[in-house]
Amino acid sequence: MKINVTQVRLAMGGRQPFCFTSPVREVVDAHDHFWLDGDIQVEGEVVNDGLVLSVTGTITGSADTSCHRCLKQFQRPVKVSFKENYLPEESKDQSGDDDDNAYFSGEEIDIIPLIRDTLLLSEPLKILCAENCKGLCLKCGADLNVSPCDCDRDIIDPRLAALQKLLNKN
Repeated sequence: MKINVTQVRLAMGGRQPFCFTSPVREVVDAHDHFWLDGDIQVEGEVVNDGLVLSVTGTITGSADTSCHRCLKQFQRPVKVSFKENYLPEESKDQSGDDDDNAYFSGEEIDIIPLIRDTLLLSEPLKILCAENCKGLCLKCGADLNVSPCDCDRDIIDPRLAALQKLLNKN
């Protein structure tokens, strides 16, 4: 995913839209356990702000995943925004802040590292099929979203059973 910025570099305030469609496996490393599958679509715009080229856009795709509470497989749409400022490689020597800036050389900006980092950082910590998902019964394994079970779910960790006796005295 390379964007030719020859025209946009000519004038301050210049804008150039871009759109790419690619399999997600071409963006992330093969050994990464990744939460998205299929194709992703990257749409955005490059804007010449005078000193930097600002790249903004959105990544859309689909995640075929399982709920962390009930283990149900489901597919959900994903939409993630990104923004990065790029400086020409020639200006790298002039600035002392090399860690905070992204650089490009020649007339193209390769946005694959930006897309990969954005997708890896946007992976949710807990994936739920629904906000009010009840999960599975800890004893019998029944899906509590489908029907309730008659199990006693007040399970006390055996290591904390002595503390429960103290609470029962009151």
